[in-house]
Amino acid sequence: MDWESFDLNALAAELREELNGPEAERMIYAFEEALRIARGGPELLPHFLAAVTCLLARAEGTTPRAVLEAYFRRSAPDDVWRERYLPLFG
Repeated sequence: MDWESFDLNALAAELREELNGPEAERMIYAFEEALRIARGGPELLPHFLAAVTCLLARAEGTTPRAVLEAYFRRSAPDDVWRERYLPLFG
């Protein structure tokens, strides 16, 4: 994936349509930051995920595994990901 040429606009539009105003803007901001990390080197993404997971675990008084399990349960099913969201990533 060429993160340098990735355009976030289509994904941002989808998030604005799907989420309420402030929640959409927070998610878009998070994607902008993650994209900045990916552009610094895609090999940083697994480390970024681990770091954010640990920060969430500490903030929520839980464990990294509990954080990941909670987000797994809330994530879009695979078929929805493939049909709706994956095309937004080019």
